[in-house]
Amino acid sequence: MTVLRVRPGLLLIFSVLWLVLSLPAQEPQLGAFAGVVRDEQGRPLVGALVTFSNVETSRVSETRTGKDGRFHQGDFLPGRYLIAVRHNGETVWSFPVQLPPAQPIIRLEIDLRKVREVAELERRRVEERQRLEMQQRIQGHLNRGVRALDEDHPQQAMEEFAAALELDPDHSVAHGMLAAAYAAADRLPGAMASYRRALEFAPGEAAYTNNLGTVLARVDRLQEALAHFQRAAASDPDRATTYQFNSGAALLNAGRAQEAVSFLRQAVRSDPTLAVAHYFLGLALLRTSPRSEENGRERGQPLPDIIASFRHYLQLAPDGPYAEQARDHLRQFDALTPDLLLPVVEPSGLFD
Repeated sequence: MTVLRVRPGLLLIFSVLWLVLSLPAQEPQLGAFAGVVRDEQGRPLVGALVTFSNVETSRVSETRTGKDGRFHQGDFLPGRYLIAVRHNGETVWSFPVQLPPAQPIIRLEIDLRKVREVAELERRRVEERQRLEMQQRIQGHLNRGVRALDEDHPQQAMEEFAAALELDPDHSVAHGMLAAAYAAADRLPGAMASYRRALEFAPGEAAYTNNLGTVLARVDRLQEALAHFQRAAASDPDRATTYQFNSGAALLNAGRAQEAVSFLRQAVRSDPTLAVAHYFLGLALLRTSPRSEENGRERGQPLPDIIASFRHYLQLAPDGPYAEQARDHLRQFDALTPDLLLPVVEPSGLFD
């Protein structure tokens, strides 16, 4: 008879494998959540409903806070949970929390005052970011509109400024620039309406008041124009010379040269480097000159300050827009000297 012999080492190996295969599967360790809820005054929030929603399984568990605002809920599998606190039918706090396998309990301190402060800070950050983005969009339209206006494309400029106003109907600068585009296109009723609209949002802006005055002068509403120039001068004394000149120019263009003289004299006294004011003063004096034999003057002899005004203009702006007209007037008076025949480079600091 044959006997089967088994080596002892082999039996040992089989025994170990059998023990391993026979061990039961380990259950996952359950965890818990505990914590306290305080209201916006820092007091314990009593009776608040705390819910725990497992993101993977959609299982929901809930409990309520006690008199000390504390809660405890256990028997949770590891995983992701959305924890929410409800009070008086309103969710006052919610946050996702990860429950790790090796952590038996997670403690939470929910301070609604800090939650509100963080939420308010975030709200302000969002609003500020949105405000800056809106400003950038508006500024883009304004920049493109100004560029179109500089390139003598008023219709394109109007479209850009109108687009800016769609984003912010209360934007005074956009209203003012739209008015300028209307004026450049000779659409004067639109220009007046837009300047008035700009002044509703920036009532102290002298530039809009002055510009409205220039449009009123163009439609022969002289008295209203003069009132706007005076109002602009009162609100912006630093630029009063400009508004004085505009008053004089409007009167001169309306054929009221005598009244224009006083405003233009004020302008050249306030700013002797304002070349155009000297030229307009010369014109106003020329139109009011009696050209008679009164006071010992020969017929046709000009007043000395007429010549002085035209000469000052040419000295300040030898190649300015009125340079040739000023030279023509001086030729008529035989007062055009060689140094005024051609443009002369003046010392720095003179206003052109």
